[in-house]
Amino acid sequence: MKPVRFLFVAAAAALAFAALPSSAEENKIVKTFPFSDKETKVNITVGDVVIGSFRIRNWPEPDKMAKGEKNLSDTHKASVEFTYANRDTENNYKCHYTIEIPGGADGRPYALTNETRTLSKGKADDTNKVSLKMKTHEYKLAKTMKVTFEIWKKS
Repeated sequence: MKPVRFLFVAAAAALAFAALPSSAEENKIVKTFPFSDKETKVNITVGDVVIGSFRIRNWPEPDKMAKGEKNLSDTHKASVEFTYANRDTENNYKCHYTIEIPGGADGRPYALTNETRTLSKGKADDTNKVSLKMKTHEYKLAKTMKVTFEIWKKS
């Protein structure tokens, strides 16, 4: 093959390969949801795994909110509880959850957390919890929640 033609073929092959999504990109999903204590539908499917919904548990009670408004450094820990189903009866999966609550000063989020959890094989309507800690008074200020789901088969 002539050198010029070889370079053209090599460049075309490199472009074609670069256009293909990697499996990591295919299994990484970013979604934004309202930030509230109500159940929120997710409906993400990766292979045999479905992340169905989430709900924020341990939302601050009114007296805790009042305390947080008087003491701006007061913090409150809640957990985001995700429901999932893993229809694969042979393999566990993993999900790395990254949760960002945007809206803080200087573009910083009110909260940012990430945790990896197992999606157990053959489970339907099971849950995973991810801890979330932020200043108590910011629970009223936050409007949205950005969640990144990275899901893969456990080896």
